[in-house]
Amino acid sequence: MNVILFGAPGAGKGTQASIISERLGIPTISTGNIIREAIANGTKAGLDAKKYTDRGELVPDSAVIAMLKERIAKPDCADGYILDGFPRTIAQAEALSDMGVSIDKVLSLEIRDEAIEKRMTGRRVCPKCRS
Repeated sequence: MNVILFGAPGAGKGTQASIISERLGIPTISTGNIIREAIANGTKAGLDAKKYTDRGELVPDSAVIAMLKERIAKPDCADGYILDGFPRTIAQAEALSDMGVSIDKVLSLEIRDEAIEKRMTGRRVCPKCRS
């Protein structure tokens, strides 16, 4: 089963993805995590992505699509996966179609702005002392 989770940052996509992943026995694929992992591992795609993230820019669709394509080709995705943070653009959605990916469920997580603010400000961490 292939699932897409939509929602604002702080809406609980990661939390819900973990629950669904465990129940269905399929991995969660977060494009943010894929990008951070590629950067940390110093892969070509990661080094390319880092140029954008260092400037505070979004990683181009072509790079994100290439990383996702590589990820969903891995054996643990054979029975499906949960997409968290993908697609974010029309080009990314079209890329899923071009890859022949069929989506079984799309879940949109709706939450009040006040709740998102509370959740997101609670995640702030000082980059120096980590508190």
